[in-house]
Amino acid sequence: MSYPPADDRLRHLIAQELNPHVDSWKFAFWLATGLMNNSEIREELERIVTAHANNEPCGDRNCKSCWRAHFATPAP
Repeated sequence: MSYPPADDRLRHLIAQELNPHVDSWKFAFWLATGLMNNSEIREELERIVTAHANNEPCGDRNCKSCWRAHFATPAP
């Protein structure tokens, strides 16, 4: 079995990112679950994914993908 599990990958990745900043893995996983269950966060993720899939900027000034695309040197 690979980690993170394919059927719960995003929640595990979020928990991994939070884990060094909190007291326990259990708390990190609880926070990740809350983030995953928040409908506004899910809608925002879907909006960003849709924009990027359509090769459009997502409008987030901190988006590394949009930043790189904006400043990329076009191929000759």
